Amino acid sequence: MATLVLVGRGRGLSGILTGVSDLIEIRDAARAFIAERDWEQFQDPKSVMLALVGEVGELAELLQWLPADAARDLAQEEPLHTRLSEEMADVLVYLVGLADQCGVDLGAAALAKIEASGRKHPVEGSRGVSPSRLDAGPALG
Repeated sequence: MATLVLVGRGRGLSGILTGVSDLIEIRDAARAFIAERDWEQFQDPKSVMLALVGEVGELAELLQWLPADAARDLAQEEPLHTRLSEEMADVLVYLVGLADQCGVDLGAAALAKIEASGRKHPVEGSRGVSPSRLDAGPALG
């Protein structure tokens, strides 16, 4: 089983996802929620993707006008912290649902992407350099 762990800058953050089984648990809970409401008819890749985009927009709104140098600290304060948690949860649930709709093993795909990005952006030549300056691509490009 793969383990994804976030190690924060001196804050000891860990366990955001303790393993791929967490994604399966989220998928299964979402499937049950949808089935109980007879909403399967509304679940298709396009609809789930559009819902995901909407939730990403709601998440972006919360951070949009925060000063970049203070955003990390402000995100720890209430009520913003709770709102961020709620919107991130929505994003994750819809992303897992989209992966389910498309038959994508999201955990394996994410780990493969991180590995590929490590080859594309080796430590030598990348350390301390903004990914946008390396090749005008995203951080995990």
